This record gives sequence, C-alpha cells and structure tokens, in this order.
Amino acid sequence: MGRADEQAALTSARLFTDYLRACRDQRFAMSLLPPGRFLMPGNLAGSPALTFAPLDLPAEAVAPEGSLWAMMVRRYEAYKDVVVRPFFRDHFSRLDRQIVLVDALAAFNAGPEALHDLEAALAGILDCFRIGRSTLLSSLFRPRIDRILFAATKADHLHQSSHDRLEAVLRRTVARAADRAEHGGAEIDVVALAAVRATREARVQRGRDKLPSILGTPAADETADGEAFDGNTEVATFPGDLPSDPEELFKGAGAFRGLSTTTTEKADFRFLRFRPPLLESDGPDGPVLPHIRLDRALQFLIGDKLQ
Repeated sequence: MGRADEQAALTSARLFTDYLRACRDQRFAMSLLPPGRFLMPGNLAGSPALTFAPLDLPAEAVAPEGSLWAMMVRRYEAYKDVVVRPFFRDHFSRLDRQIVLVDALAAFNAGPEALHDLEAALAGILDCFRIGRSTLLSSLFRPRIDRILFAATKADHLHQSSHDRLEAVLRRTVARAADRAEHGGAEIDVVALAAVRATREARVQRGRDKLPSILGTPAADETADGEAFDGNTEVATFPGDLPSDPEELFKGAGAFRGLSTTTTEKADFRFLRFRPPLLESDGPDGPVLPHIRLDRALQFLIGDKLQ
C-alpha cells in the first residue's frame, strides 16, 4: 500500500464517482449506490469529505501510519461524522410519515439483477427509519414512522390498464421491507402515481388491433432511434404490458424488451423524458397540473390528521 497522496485520493474519488454514475445508467439501473453524496455532492463538491474510495485490501490487516489506506479510513470516518450522522439527527429522527419514491420502470427494463438490487436498496432504506406505532409520548420526544407509502413513479409512462400490475410488482419488490415494517407496527401501502401527468391515453390502430397507448411530447433534444425531437411534436407509444405474475420480472430478461410499437415500426420511446403538459385554466383558482393518484397518496399519509 502506497503512501498518502492527495492526487491519488482525488483521482480515486473521481473514478469511483464515475463508476457509481455508470451503475445508475438506465442500462443497469442500480439503486444501491452509496455513498449518496458522491452522486449529489451539493455544497460538499470538492471537499476532502468526498475524496475517498474503496481499496483492494488484505484481509484482517491494519492500515499503516501515513499510508493511502489510513488516509482513506480517516476521510470515510469524517464523511460519516460530517454528512451522515447530522443528516439522520436533523431529518430522519423527526419523521413520523414517509413516502418512498421508486423508479420501478427503469429497474423492470434493466432486468432481474436491477430488480434484486432495488429490493435490497428498499430494505436498506427502511433500516434507516425508526419504525413503530406512534403514541403521545413518542410523538413529543422520539417520533416513530407509523405510515410508509411506497410509490412507483412515472405511472403516466404506462397505460392505466397496467397500473394494477405495476403496483403488484412493486408490492413484490418491497415485500421483505414491508413485512419488517408491519411487524414493527407501521401501516404500509403501495401506489402507482405521477405527481405531474405528462401524457394522456389513447388507442392506436396497428393492423387489425387497437393497442392501449400513451401520447406525449418528448422534451427538446430527446432522441430515439436516431430521431431528435424538438419539444413540440407529440408522439404515440405502446409501452408494453407488464406480466400478470410479478415473479416473471425477477427471473426473465426484463419487462419491456422486445415490446415496442410506436408511430413507426422501429421507434422506441419508452424512456423518453416527456415535457410537462401545457397549463389550462380550471375554475376560479387558476391552472392546475394533472396527476395520477397524488390524492390517494396524500389521503394515506395525512388523511387521518385532517379528520
């Protein structure tokens, strides 16, 4: 193991960050990618607290004084002291309700490995929460999370006929985490939602069949099959059908591979970023954004507080 070297630490941290970004790419869609601040550094960008990386180390050895190994150990411990512990103290310790947003579609399409990784990540997230049935004393001195909502985002990327299946697959994905939370006294629910609905539904004729499809306007500079969109042109896409048995996704080759039918035979718009819809005035309160099941999410999380 070499001597402590600042340039070596900076290079290692940069390569490690590049590796984490590559794992997050839609081809792999990995979810369990700590440390999180490497991907979202915020005001810690360039800080020594984020200039460490994993090393290939001998088993059951001790870091020599003045070595790169010892330097990495110090910085990792500083990261926990400066970033992790204050975050838990200042934020998680005050929570009594929690919504966990899950980009399930990306994991479905990437295949079983991504789904198993997502399953492990969700279980790990719940390990961070203080879960249990709330009482008057706990709400005053030591809040516990007594309701957790797992929400599959981007429901507007699927036709409504697949939303029940999306929820079923997410329920299977969070089963291990949900069982532990319910055993601790928390209420659990699963929902497919879109806080801002960017698409609308239609049925597109293909031969003799009418396929349940979605219509939306891809954001400017989005591309698919070599075609670039200008941010104004609406396209139709058939995103495929989720399997009725969630276990198929944990064993197969991915949810949507080979299932693409759009305005052209070869185009694939599944994971295009759609532009938010144009606002339209709806009554005296002004324009509103369309959504999918955001009201259901709010009812589960805070409905009892409003009674």
